[in-house]
Amino acid sequence: MEDQYYQNFVSNQVTDDMLEKAAKLFSENYGTWGRGSHSPGKPVKLGTRQLREQYLPESAATFYAKVSVDGKLAGNAFACRWEHKGKTVCWVTQLVVDKHYRGRGLATGLLRALRLDGDDSYGIMSSHPFACLAAANSFGGVRTFFTICTHFLNFSHTVPLMPAAY
Repeated sequence: MEDQYYQNFVSNQVTDDMLEKAAKLFSENYGTWGRGSHSPGKPVKLGTRQLREQYLPESAATFYAKVSVDGKLAGNAFACRWEHKGKTVCWVTQLVVDKHYRGRGLATGLLRALRLDGDDSYGIMSSHPFACLAAANSFGGVRTFFTICTHFLNFSHTVPLMPAAY
């Protein structure tokens, strides 16, 4: 049986060493650029500075969760929270699991680790079907999640308010 260990951090607790490992995990496991992009077929990469500036800006309430399996970083997620019409929105801005650890429920576990009792709505900035399924499983089931998405994916009202860049 493998040992899974989840940890949560607010942005000011995230060290440069943690971000270096997160950047390496992302760059090696996120995916490749699509055909219409500037670098078709090449790996999508993020550096430590990009992670800090885009996903943990000082001006926002941002969070980082990571999971280690048998002492090795196996996945992580970044999220931000903000108020919209008196409700707290928790929006996942990045989710990645090492390709060697996929299919074990780690993405769902990471998203559950980010949940707070005071959150009213959840969303994820992803079109990846497994990321969306993990979000549905973590945030109240497919029906609840897609009801939330339908309401909050009205980009002209909600997403421009997101304090973290994407």
